[in-house]
Amino acid sequence: MPNDPTRRSALSVALLAHTGTDYDVDAWMASDGQPNGSVRYDTDRAWFTIQGRPAALRKLAEALLHCAELTEQTYPAPSPPMMEGVAG
Repeated sequence: MPNDPTRRSALSVALLAHTGTDYDVDAWMASDGQPNGSVRYDTDRAWFTIQGRPAALRKLAEALLHCAELTEQTYPAPSPPMMEGVAG
């Protein structure tokens, strides 16, 4: 993703998603009484947590789904080769 020179950022992070990865989810009440949720990925080498209010998590989920759909439409997976002499 290209950098946006008009926005300052203190941190830039790339999280790589891999098929078969397990994520832990949790729901909790913040000290201000607002419900929150979190998604955690944890390994021996690294971990991250995405957390927020339900509406913010839904917005992120929509963006992730849109990204997956765009990628599949732009770069469709190749079809498996047809075997000759086999009727379907």
